[in-house]
Amino acid sequence: MASFDINNNIIADRWKERYEKLSDEKKNKLEVLSKAEISEYQLQVIKRKRIYPKKGDIFEIKPKGNILLHGMVINNHINNINGDDLLLVLIFKEHVDVRRCVIKGIKSDDLLIPPQIVGKEYWARGYFCNVDGYDDTIRIDNYGFYYIGKHKFCDEYGNEMKEEPELLGIYGVATIIGVAKKINQELIIAGIL
Repeated sequence: MASFDINNNIIADRWKERYEKLSDEKKNKLEVLSKAEISEYQLQVIKRKRIYPKKGDIFEIKPKGNILLHGMVINNHINNINGDDLLLVLIFKEHVDVRRCVIKGIKSDDLLIPPQIVGKEYWARGYFCNVDGYDDTIRIDNYGFYYIGKHKFCDEYGNEMKEEPELLGIYGVATIIGVAKKINQELIIAGIL
């Protein structure tokens, strides 16, 4: 039986291809980030709240200094193999008007990082802080996740999808450390850090 290489998947391959196209300066900054202590890139605490977020909640994130990002809860009360009462969130690029995006339809160009499945601890620990809400229908292109262990595309519940979705994340619960690192990587690539 052939051994399974977790790094041999479309997500890892796309990252390698993208990384190779970066300038040496950005590659060096990413290398420094990869070796940094968690405290150097962890999200800043804004305000702790013991709420369970609702679909349409818009929240703030402060990754570093005066940088302010916004996110939105797309789905909640997700129960799958990874846990119960999980949430599906999107994190937008800096200066993106979330309400306007939702009205016109959320596209991959609006997002800083791919869709993420998270737990409510992001709010309890104060890393995500609700600032607004959107009660109408959320317009979003097709999204989904790549299930690395099974080499398939699926929705947030683990149901298989026939085709690759436009907005593609990794199936599994994103850790607070992992989300912070991904955000910092993208801010480096965007030239903000």
